[in-house]
Amino acid sequence: MNDSAVPAPGPDRRPVDAVVVGAGPRGVSVLERLVARAVPGDRPLRTVLVDPYPPGAGRVWRRDQPPQLLMNTMVADNTVFPDGSVRLDAPVDTGPTFSEWLRGIAGKGHPDSTAGEFAAHADDRDYAPRRVYGAYLTDALDRIRAAAGDRMRIAVRTAAVVRVIPLTAPAGSSGTPAGYQVVLDDGDRLEARAVVLATGHLDAPAAPPRREPLHLPGGHPTDYALDAIAPRAQVLLRGGGLNAFDVLALLTLGRGGRFGEHGYTPSGREPRIWITSRRGVPFHARVDTPGVGAPVAFLTPGRVAALAARERLDFRADVLPWLVADLELAWYDRVLKLHAGQLPDPGALRRALAEPPGPGRDTALRAAAPAALRLDLDAIAEPLRGRSFAHHAELDAWWAGHLDADAAAATDPRVPPPAALAVAVRQARPALRTLITAGGLSGESYRRDILGWFNGFANFVSGGPPALRVRQLRALLDAGVVRLLGPVRPGTRAESAVVPGLSVRPDAVIDAWLPGTDVTTDGPGVVRGLLTDGVARPHRLASAGTDAEPLPTGALDVRPADGRVRRPDGTAHRALFAVGVPLEGVRWTTAIGARPGTNADFFHETDRVAAELLRAVGPPECRHVPVPRRPLTEERQQ
Repeated sequence: MNDSAVPAPGPDRRPVDAVVVGAGPRGVSVLERLVARAVPGDRPLRTVLVDPYPPGAGRVWRRDQPPQLLMNTMVADNTVFPDGSVRLDAPVDTGPTFSEWLRGIAGKGHPDSTAGEFAAHADDRDYAPRRVYGAYLTDALDRIRAAAGDRMRIAVRTAAVVRVIPLTAPAGSSGTPAGYQVVLDDGDRLEARAVVLATGHLDAPAAPPRREPLHLPGGHPTDYALDAIAPRAQVLLRGGGLNAFDVLALLTLGRGGRFGEHGYTPSGREPRIWITSRRGVPFHARVDTPGVGAPVAFLTPGRVAALAARERLDFRADVLPWLVADLELAWYDRVLKLHAGQLPDPGALRRALAEPPGPGRDTALRAAAPAALRLDLDAIAEPLRGRSFAHHAELDAWWAGHLDADAAAATDPRVPPPAALAVAVRQARPALRTLITAGGLSGESYRRDILGWFNGFANFVSGGPPALRVRQLRALLDAGVVRLLGPVRPGTRAESAVVPGLSVRPDAVIDAWLPGTDVTTDGPGVVRGLLTDGVARPHRLASAGTDAEPLPTGALDVRPADGRVRRPDGTAHRALFAVGVPLEGVRWTTAIGARPGTNADFFHETDRVAAELLRAVGPPECRHVPVPRRPLTEERQQ
């Protein structure tokens, strides 16, 4: 029997007003926005927050994780409360930023000893242990619950939601939708008038077990069974992004090793770690020079609005030329400031930068900038392409120089061209988010250009770890704990493509990445259940061909304006909403949190859902139409 719609509860069991599924940052923000918008009525709004992980911190930021796992953004760049920069028609400045919270607990102690110790010496440019941010989120939730007063009652349930089932209205009722039944993994069922899905990253399907070699598939770093890896075992670590650096920290610092002034001191319990990835090099260190912006002259708000009004855009043909022109402007602006003496004619470079995208601009830039100072995006994206090394020591030497230069560029206050490029890529996010949210890209272009290329390029250039982690990798290389394999040859697991004859027979293989979002193939859970039960549908983008079928993006389909989940027939649920990571494809860069002082899109998303939820199920005083969403291109760099 398909029970995708079941009768509403009888009068003996009143439903709650809302269930928020997911107690991480977005779930907390939805609650904060509900409290900010709610007004006193005949009764408080009854809300339940459900998550199998600790409320506030959720899965990613939970406070029982090792302190060696660090955030990838600086202390100053994080908040879960909107400030005065966030243009909303509801109260803001409702709580402290992460930095303000740390200053508030410094010297006063905190139930989480790691948080108290870190706060005592924290600087805005430090990278905090993730569990410390989890303590901040936990305190934020406590603050929100206390601020609710008589307007809301917020309960917390420690459980996983496995299904959300629409309820049918009782016979003879007014026909108003009756709400939803929320099924928990402990067997309980909650009746709710509205549901918000803030689930975060979804689990990939379980991989079949493999014993020889031991295989740890991609996932959250805290979920890897690293205890199964013996000291001195040969480990193949596949990946060069944030998860790879987390795994390195757990297999070294987490096993008693120490970094000091003179390098890394092993504990003797580390495995031998061989690193490989598609590019063969790790993500670039994150640029941590605060207050630095990049000039924008081509992918302007006006041009973005014009592009967003079109249909079936091709990213490479219609968007990329304007984006590249701005990246060139950022790069060569620093060349002119730092290396003008090496240019044959600085004026010629300035004139070339003023040219519109096209062959004439490309020719003028090549003539004006010597090869050593020229921006070569292909070489930056694939540093080892076309290279080969006679022996492993030669590859190690190249690696050492690459890591040293990368860490230095990321922290150089003069902002050399590579650092300026990273800033410009990050600064382009709001414009690209507008175009993707508008649904203007064709399905083919989204798959080929965004999923297949730009996401990886942008993360590689601008979304890497703190420079500290890159310096630590250099020390591990010097200590012999880590060896670099480079990219592997096609069709092989561990045969280097850049050092002839170099191969590894690993005892364990770790896939050090977080699988991408695809609601049609992710493992069992509440979102997958919505599709199976016919309650929701996957998001699709129109094909470039007028008669071709739309192509899936991997996202859950919602109305972009308000986050209402769409049924298979395209109509939207009145009171079923979704925010965050499962919408990657409807929106873009949904895993990014909120940065203070930036009018962050994070808050506009959660505030709009809160406003629409109150319109649907709140008291009459709350049922007003929110102000129109502001253009995302007004958001400053995140």
